[in-house]
Amino acid sequence: MKKFIVAVVMLAVLVPVLALAGCGGNKVPAGAIAAVGKGAVTQAQFDQIMAQAKAQYASQPGAPPFPKEGTTQYNQLKASIVSYLVQNEVIKQQAASMNVSVTDKEYQDRLKQIVQQVGGQTKLDALLKKQNVTMADLESQLKAQMLQQKVQAKVGTNVTISDQDAQAYFNNPKNKAQFVTPESVDARHVLVKTKAQALKVQKLLAANNTDANWQKVAKQYSIDPGTKNSGGNLGNFPKGRMDPTFEKVAFSSKPGVVAMPVKTKFGWHVIEVTKKTPGSTKTFAQAKAMIEQQLKLQKQSTAWTDWLKKATKDADIVYAVGFNPATLTAAPSPSGSPVPSASPSK
Repeated sequence: MKKFIVAVVMLAVLVPVLALAGCGGNKVPAGAIAAVGKGAVTQAQFDQIMAQAKAQYASQPGAPPFPKEGTTQYNQLKASIVSYLVQNEVIKQQAASMNVSVTDKEYQDRLKQIVQQVGGQTKLDALLKKQNVTMADLESQLKAQMLQQKVQAKVGTNVTISDQDAQAYFNNPKNKAQFVTPESVDARHVLVKTKAQALKVQKLLAANNTDANWQKVAKQYSIDPGTKNSGGNLGNFPKGRMDPTFEKVAFSSKPGVVAMPVKTKFGWHVIEVTKKTPGSTKTFAQAKAMIEQQLKLQKQSTAWTDWLKKATKDADIVYAVGFNPATLTAAPSPSGSPVPSASPSK
């Protein structure tokens, strides 16, 4: 949940730079860094996010120093913060015209989830304080995030996937692997250093092939730290994941039979396959719902990107001097200085 709080505040550094400056008659009002349609992004809003970014840099162990003003890294961060705030303003204005809003109940329900996931209000307060975020800041940024999600959902409401689209995706050879489940096995093993030890272990297990005995023998003899305390359990795996020699024995063995020892680069293995799962291939009917969902998400993402570009272009955005993201992230001139386990898996 700590990561969630950081993500809410630091959306600024993740938002793509909006490089479209308006060409209309809009003017940046006093105390603002950008005019956005009939609204504006204020210097105070920018300073607030920048201060939070500094606090978060300081709160992360091993994080690099906060970028110095004027450096490429600082300008990139600055551009991202401006873009984040401008995008929020664009979405807020568009949401009003679309009759989309975030209710107090929706916000309170989301906040309750966060408080519960963090471990209580006291822990949330401490986390926010460490990152220089007030409850009012969190409310503003969380509501902006929720509003974007609701607008994005509405933009994608009319996206549909035809049967032809789904069938074409299924028939595309590039997508074939998605519908194939390879043969797999569940297996356990005991790994030892010598053949003599392996033969001894094989006899012990073949004579008493119970879970309890596997637990006992693996713990006593196995040199595989990843499985010796779990009865040698390797879980389920398909072909191609384990050492080829190990795999050959595993996939040719009958379930419930303790195989004779086999040597790999890790040592000598005593293997038992506990279950075999045949491979399978989904039919179009079986895969259709998954394909439609996947294609729908792709189309909705494209629709959102296109919508946001148009809404940003139509917003008649004008930036104050030194705050245009396109200028802040422009490539430097050529004359400028450069900115400086032992398990048998492959």
